[in-house]
Amino acid sequence: MKRAGGGSVQGYNVQVAASPEQVILAAQVTQSHNDADQLAPMVARTTEMLYEAGIHEPIGTLLADGGYWNSPAITQVREQGIDVLIPTQDRRRTAPRKLSPRQGDEARRIEAVLSTPEGQALYRRRQQIVEPVFAQTKCIRRTDRFLRRGLAACQAEWQLIAATHNLLKLWRAGARSNLLAAAA
Repeated sequence: MKRAGGGSVQGYNVQVAASPEQVILAAQVTQSHNDADQLAPMVARTTEMLYEAGIHEPIGTLLADGGYWNSPAITQVREQGIDVLIPTQDRRRTAPRKLSPRQGDEARRIEAVLSTPEGQALYRRRQQIVEPVFAQTKCIRRTDRFLRRGLAACQAEWQLIAATHNLLKLWRAGARSNLLAAAA
């Protein structure tokens, strides 16, 4: 994989889909060097995991960072009835994205939503939903690298990390409710 400062490193790209309560709904490891081709597979995996958990309610809105920008994938996900908000502009890019006419339609739709105060507030929620999941995993739990080798082993390890994240969320919620009950 490409390193941010240049060069390359042997590694994987991890993906998560999280609920507004920061519960990990799907966790995947890929060998893809960027996220642009991961939108549709992550939506499919999330839908599958929700279905396996007995949740048949459709996904309403998907908030993703700009690295997931892929107009055909956005169109494919929107055809499933899911509203997608991914910023069309990347603060780090000096040149605007080159858009085909079809991509332009998606970009104009998203820009129209994100130009409203409601759209901006909705998109800001992404920082409160998924970024803490990565921060808790990497910094607090000090899980910033895989201990095993190979894609299958790292996938199993990442799913274990996601499961323990969710168990900790559940435990903390139970401990919090017990403290509130004892205080009442």
